[in-house]
Amino acid sequence: MAYIVTVKFLSSKQAFPKEGMADFALINGKIITIDNNDSIVEAVACKDKKVIAVGDYDKIKAYIGEGTEVLDLEGKTVTPGFVDTHVHFSSGARRARSVDLRYVRTMDDLVAELKAKAETLPPGRWLRGWGYNESKLKEKRFPNRYDLDKASTEHPITVTRQGGHDGIRVNSLALELGGITKDTPDPPEPSFIERDPETGEPLGNLRELATNSINELIAKEPPMTKEEKKEGLRNTVELMLAWGITSIQEPGAPMDMIPLYMELYEEGEYHIRNSYLASAPSTRLYEGRNSRYAAAVDIAIDAGLYSGFGNDHVKFAGIKLGHDGSMSAGNCAVYEPYLNYPTPDNYGVVHGFSNEELSDGSALKEFAPIVVKLHNAGMRCGIGAIGDRGIDFYLDAIEVAYNQNPRPDVRHSLEHCSLPTKEALERMKRIDVTSSTSVGFGWELGDQHRGFMGMERMKRYMPMKSFKEMGIVASGNADWSVCSANPMEGIHVCVNRTTETGQDLSQNQAISVMDAIRVYTWNGAYITHEEGIKGSIEPGKYADFAVLDRDILTCDPDEIHKIKVLTTIVDGKVVYQRD
Repeated sequence: MAYIVTVKFLSSKQAFPKEGMADFALINGKIITIDNNDSIVEAVACKDKKVIAVGDYDKIKAYIGEGTEVLDLEGKTVTPGFVDTHVHFSSGARRARSVDLRYVRTMDDLVAELKAKAETLPPGRWLRGWGYNESKLKEKRFPNRYDLDKASTEHPITVTRQGGHDGIRVNSLALELGGITKDTPDPPEPSFIERDPETGEPLGNLRELATNSINELIAKEPPMTKEEKKEGLRNTVELMLAWGITSIQEPGAPMDMIPLYMELYEEGEYHIRNSYLASAPSTRLYEGRNSRYAAAVDIAIDAGLYSGFGNDHVKFAGIKLGHDGSMSAGNCAVYEPYLNYPTPDNYGVVHGFSNEELSDGSALKEFAPIVVKLHNAGMRCGIGAIGDRGIDFYLDAIEVAYNQNPRPDVRHSLEHCSLPTKEALERMKRIDVTSSTSVGFGWELGDQHRGFMGMERMKRYMPMKSFKEMGIVASGNADWSVCSANPMEGIHVCVNRTTETGQDLSQNQAISVMDAIRVYTWNGAYITHEEGIKGSIEPGKYADFAVLDRDILTCDPDEIHKIKVLTTIVDGKVVYQRD
């Protein structure tokens, strides 16, 4: 694609546009606006970071003058910049001291990645890996202490699986440092220490409370330097832009990371818009299963925060509360037991509560006041809810707040919202709850989800069609860094309802390509009350665009996941260009 400066001038017969001359213009393209009519235009004019006009070239050329930078699209397709509403952006800061294991496919490869990283660390320093998926390993099992010992016996090692919420696996040195031996008492369920059935020795698989001693040791590690964190965040910004993502909602952003975001913004290196759901600061001071959530609410209220506080790139959107585990880990809360799971009668958990506490109402009595306090303070929350029972529990808490104070247009969101029942959808509509839907899970994790849930439950899995038909605004995400945040994979799942291996996720919830693009643009902006300033290409909105390498509306639907972003534009400036 060619950049041209001063390709046209106003003739003496042309009227000077009232909006003024454009700083930047796109011409000669197929521009999918995602306006109310799903209009497609060929040109856009931008000024002072925003769109000032859209239409055909004859209309837009009046805005092009001597100072206008023009991008000739040469027929390429353009969408609004993508909005991903569940990106753990701050986790990008950890990349300097950890190992990404998402793409290993054998135990030997997993060990090799860890071993290579161990060689760069001083002896005794904790080595952390994340993102492996046992179902994708050739061995089809979790790593144990003896596997991890092959990577290093001089470094304590801990690894977490893709999706998290599944405890940790550790090597022998970590067990030793954590004081976990064959004589260590078993913690109460659902926590456990996996043991060798013959010797009773721990195998390095720790869940829930059994991880506490290890986590306390890791918390004493020398903290990352500011520059280490900033470098990880810079890399994350670049990664998002390469996918055409110009806006995110960050769930559980640590409040002590926000100053780093602002530093990068002031240094001109923060080219995304982050409307964040805050969590309490990164500290071990908060004990108890809901104390961090309560602390985050109290801190936000005391600081006078409100939804929309901040600037156009770093903005407070609310508080992240709760979660009910992970479907691929086999522990999100469901009404019917998991299928094909190693242990029978597994119904998952709502994090921090026993099933008895869910049933007798004591869990709701403990959790609902946190939501009520936040709701009454004028803030919104995003709550992690995956399984149908988990979704209903958190809807119960939101409904308590709504019934006490029916604030209009609150837009509390269920984060992930993977398996709602029909009754849950009706309640979401009635009490104005949105869905920040992890439809991108379907691409990388869908095979496991289908195996654990079965095809009957797949009929309401990531129910994008039902959301649309019921008037519930549902955005899209992939819970990065759990999965790739590539919107094309999420859009592919919306349209084709298939996994990366071609497994069917039930076609009854498929939606059109245009509706899927809307899921990842306008709907994402709506979730955080920002549909008036972004999410579509219309006058008055931010000039954020993604230029694609093929026409997403006419290409073979099975090829959607292969589409690449060529150019990403934020505030009317090119911030990413594919080599």
